[in-house]
Amino acid sequence: MPINLQSSFLPPSMRGVAAVGSYGAPRFWATIWSDVLKTKLEPSTRRKHLSALDRFYDAVERQHGKDCLDQFIADADADAIEDCLIGFLAQLRNEAAVSQIDKSSTWISAISFVTDMLRYSGNASGVRASEMEAKLLRLDTLYRQLAPNPEAQDTPIRALPPRVIEDLYEIFRPDSPRNPFKTETLRWRNLLIFMLLLRLGLRRGEAALLHVASFKEDFDPEIGKAVHWLDVEETNDGDPRYEQPSLKTEASRRQLPLSSEIVELTQYYAGNFRGRVNYPHLLISQKAKPLALRSFGKMFDVATEALSESAKQSLKKQGLTNVSCHDLRHTSAVVRMRRYQDSGLDVDKAQEKLRVFFGWKKSSDMPRLYAKAYFETSLAEVWDEKFDTFVDALRRTIPENNHQ
Repeated sequence: MPINLQSSFLPPSMRGVAAVGSYGAPRFWATIWSDVLKTKLEPSTRRKHLSALDRFYDAVERQHGKDCLDQFIADADADAIEDCLIGFLAQLRNEAAVSQIDKSSTWISAISFVTDMLRYSGNASGVRASEMEAKLLRLDTLYRQLAPNPEAQDTPIRALPPRVIEDLYEIFRPDSPRNPFKTETLRWRNLLIFMLLLRLGLRRGEAALLHVASFKEDFDPEIGKAVHWLDVEETNDGDPRYEQPSLKTEASRRQLPLSSEIVELTQYYAGNFRGRVNYPHLLISQKAKPLALRSFGKMFDVATEALSESAKQSLKKQGLTNVSCHDLRHTSAVVRMRRYQDSGLDVDKAQEKLRVFFGWKKSSDMPRLYAKAYFETSLAEVWDEKFDTFVDALRRTIPENNHQ
């Protein structure tokens, strides 16, 4: 299974995610593939690929009774590897049929790895080179078109229902009797997380990467006042977390304008509840370390349990069983798309602005999916009304001297 090498005894070039076998020994060709041929992969993408390859290695070991995939690749034995792929495809199809979970990305990782490494390890000349290239072409063209779940459809975009948004505002308010989090520190930190994910549409990993210094300010002479923005970027140096957060794509690096309410809330949490820690990260655990990615999901599991019965029913009607970090991102994108259209932008321009704000690459279909989503007017109304009421309550809660 992939492991995260972060020891201070290792040079920086050797740190990161590595593929190892059941005895802890590195998987040779998987390491060559990820560290030599795929050096530009983002850490999160590298982990996903290596996790897929780990499953492929294990499948081959079960088929042959020993860990032999590296040997097949070293021998450039395309026929044996094709047999391994056929068995792995059958396994993934069975899993997809039972779990109804898309296994396509795992399959594509395995195919890309096999074709890359056979080409890399099987360098030869003359007739052997021609035969190998013909086999590689066959593997790539035939098996890349196959899929574990060929009838997969677009996942519908689901914004959280208005009743749920209304409930969540009440649950996360620090002085609310319905707030399920025990300490004042947790209440203010979790409120900040909720607001960053809902109002800015940040991914969970993007929020986990934020440093206090990610929040920037400058004076704009044209409007005669300070402007605030957030730098969303990689900040992994010195990160002690086993599962390290990272940006999804290069397009995820972006700057987001901030409202004064988000700025004030961030400053209040950082100044009063973050505490003195040895890390620059904004969101800190109770153990004074950067907040683990899994803690985000656990926080929203607790918030889901605190929802009223009517809100839970609204959630169920929307086809959702709980509130997740990504549900908040969906909701943020749907409302923002509606706002762009309401302001008079045509669909193409609205989609382009959405692409930039949410950090999607130019080829992404995500803006198109959000453009097709059903926008409830009541959701936009709850978004505004509850936020305005919420901000008023916060300003009464936060001492005035913290705004200056």
